[in-house]
Amino acid sequence: MLRTIKRQIKKHFGHHISSDVIILTRKYVDMVEINFNALLGRHFLPHPRQKIEIETSSRCNLSCQFCAYSKKITAKVVMPMNLFQEVVEQAAGMGFSEIGLTPLTGEVFMDKGVIEKMHYLDAHPQIKSYYFFTNFVVTSEQTIKELFNLRKLKFIHVSLYGHDEKSFCNLTQATTKEYHRLVNNLNYLYDLYNEKRSFILRIGWRTVPNFKLEQSSLTSELQEIFLKFQTYYKIKSNNTLLYNNWGGEITQADVQGTGLRINDGTQVYRKGLCSVIFRFSGILADGRVSACVCRDVNGSLVVGDLRKKSLSYVLSLNNPLYANLIQEQLESKFRPVCLTCDFYNSFYQKMRMNASIKAYYKFDFVKTLLNQPLSEE
Repeated sequence: MLRTIKRQIKKHFGHHISSDVIILTRKYVDMVEINFNALLGRHFLPHPRQKIEIETSSRCNLSCQFCAYSKKITAKVVMPMNLFQEVVEQAAGMGFSEIGLTPLTGEVFMDKGVIEKMHYLDAHPQIKSYYFFTNFVVTSEQTIKELFNLRKLKFIHVSLYGHDEKSFCNLTQATTKEYHRLVNNLNYLYDLYNEKRSFILRIGWRTVPNFKLEQSSLTSELQEIFLKFQTYYKIKSNNTLLYNNWGGEITQADVQGTGLRINDGTQVYRKGLCSVIFRFSGILADGRVSACVCRDVNGSLVVGDLRKKSLSYVLSLNNPLYANLIQEQLESKFRPVCLTCDFYNSFYQKMRMNASIKAYYKFDFVKTLLNQPLSEE
């Protein structure tokens, strides 16, 4: 009921209400929902052994003003194929069957061997599907063509930054050459998608708040190709109006002069364990394991290293680093990156970020899975 109210407010009044009002409304609606479910003992946790993220590249070709990549202090590397294979084998052995290949703050196609890695996933009997997000700039036509030969690729999400050459270059700090390469790649993708359509395609806009895509006012090649996708393949996308703060790494000062608005994570109501750590835990390109590869840019939630311990040990309650993080959050004690993160999702609520979750579990069930005796090696 409360979620329905929030959706209807955003749908009908979102463009007329200030961001501050939206943020505070969400805070107090969440407060009511979270405390009500807590009183009834309701938990909504995803299965912790179904989906895991593997970052194949922590390098990026863009320096978007609203992204924390430029502030990243950890290594910017590509995961070697032998490490990738070892990670997949360990993950599959634990029951993980869906793999996310989206880098935390990188670009998947900065890994020149990423297609080889996808073919490895395709051939693995225990992996059911995989997916990734991309800015789609650095990929080649040959690589795009290869994507249509993959059997288990579930979806690709293409993130479009800006709505024309000027706004693209301004938001991403990229060149006009990169802008036109993006447009060419999208046109090539459109032609192939018309023939095969072997995976789901999603497209997301990120540009200035007052931009609206209308056929009568097309002003760029980027708008034209997106409108073709929208018209013929019914791919819809809304412009992002409120940008994530990357766990407090990005502030309003970082996007000064762009017209963008950064969300204030300190206004999020927090109570109890964040369910994101069971949906977006994963392995970084250098082999470290983070409880949150969604927003933990500089590794403050790293709970192990696969060069020293097995994945089955690292993501278990036998590992003090992992167990302590969970216990802290159960007591509503949050580390700095969590205290400022606007992606926090209490386990007293269903997950906002992933509507594909078909079943939720109580904490006792999840705790049993995480508490199984496992070897450190």
